[in-house]
Parts: sequence; C-alpha cells; structure tokens
Amino acid sequence: MKDQINLLLYMLDDVRKVTLKGVSGLTKEQLFQEPIPGEYPIGSFIMHMGECDLYWLEVASGLKQPEELEKRVYSNCWYDCKIENSNPPKEPIEIEEYFSAIAEARERLRNYLLSLDDSALEEEVLQKWKSGQEMLKRKWIIYHLIEHEAHHRGQMFMLIRMAGFKKRGENN
Repeated sequence: MKDQINLLLYMLDDVRKVTLKGVSGLTKEQLFQEPIPGEYPIGSFIMHMGECDLYWLEVASGLKQPEELEKRVYSNCWYDCKIENSNPPKEPIEIEEYFSAIAEARERLRNYLLSLDDSALEEEVLQKWKSGQEMLKRKWIIYHLIEHEAHHRGQMFMLIRMAGFKKRGENN
C-alpha cells in the first residue's frame, strides 16, 4: 500500500509549488542580495530547501547523497552557515540554477519515497545530533520537510514584502 506515501508526496509537491510561485518573477539580483540588512538572501532560503531535502534523505535512507548536488545547493555554506571556510556564491547566480538544483534534490527524495511502501514510514532511523542521537520515524522526517519549507516560505514572503521587491511584470 502507498496511500500515505502518495499523500506525503502530494503535500511535498503542494508546498513546493506555492513556494516557487511566490518567488517567481524575482530577478537574480533580488534573489542574491539581502532583502533587508542582516537577513539572508531569498536565494539562500531557496537553496536551503534543496539542502534540507538532501540532508534528510540521507538520514532516512542511510545513503550518501551526491557531493556535486550538495555543492549545487550550497549545503552548509550559504544559509545559516556555521563553517568558517564556507564557499557561498560571490555574485548572483542564474535563476534557473536555483530551480534546477532544488528540483533535482526533491526528485531524489520523491524517488526514494516511491521505492517504499507505507509500512516503511513507521520504521525508525537513527539521527545523530551534536548533543546526542535519537530515533526518528521516516514519516516524521517527511512531515518535518513539509513544515520546514512552509515556515521558511513565510519568512521569504515577508522579507520580499519588507524589501519592496517588485516582480518582473508587476506594476506599482
């Protein structure tokens, strides 16, 4: 049975569709600059979505994700980076690069979920934290990805409004 899998895939697709609609029309410069002083660029939030998909996919599956894709989504080096010698982009990147990188990360997650049946969602996997470790159900991981994206989407949309970013084709 895949009823739960299909529902979770629908929710993952839906949250992403709304996120992408809300940032479409921004320029590559708007995606790259701080929307307001001291805040992360909207583009870093977008790439953070792909970073999280890959991170949690690795936790859920136990399989290392491609290093090249991790680099494309700027894993651990742009949004909320705690690494000293990180390598975030130095100049605006093309809009398509944001969308293709996170789409590839999400597709890997989708394919993994499609390889499971509903019973696998109840299985626990080990998550290691700096402060220890815990067992998490796969379905919690997917719930967390949905909730996490919705949370950051709200932040991005608020920052876009606060910055006064006008989307291409918008009038006053």
